Amino acid sequence: ETRQVESLWRLQLFDFWVREPGHLALALLHGLTTGALTDHEAIRTLIDRTLADAQADVRRVGLPGAPYNVLENFDESLSFLTSRALLSDRPSFGKGRGTAHQVVLETAGIGFVDRLLTECPLFNWYRIQAESVAQFFPMLEKIDLAVMPYLAPELTPAQAASVPLIPFIAARAQQVF
Repeated sequence: ETRQVESLWRLQLFDFWVREPGHLALALLHGLTTGALTDHEAIRTLIDRTLADAQADVRRVGLPGAPYNVLENFDESLSFLTSRALLSDRPSFGKGRGTAHQVVLETAGIGFVDRLLTECPLFNWYRIQAESVAQFFPMLEKIDLAVMPYLAPELTPAQAASVPLIPFIAARAQQVF
């Protein structure tokens, strides 16, 4: 049993949405208002969880250089996990200059994650967050993170990197729901 992501780019995008619960909430609310999403109940549940105890700001894991650097460099993390046979990074080389990566969480890696979630209940929030990202990832991966259109008109990417997002999420949720 393994889990697989087809590219480093998609893994970086997925990681961004897990690390930035406030951005996820604002993007999903934007998706409801534009008609790109229709699952009001699932999004409402996520918004309620995000607003509870200011989790959108408390659980936020920003990167140095944000908002100009929103995608994490995975070289060190992937090397560490690969050296312990928990993960495989399988590059494939095609015509031209491009390469593709298949990032595979190996069976031992899945066991490690399962043990981590069992023995450390604090990580359960991130499991739920990752499941929510997976549910809406087909829409989320189409968002241009250089522009972050879901922030407008109240915020710019630079502002969103430095202010609490809870008030903006609450105001937008009140308009949507």
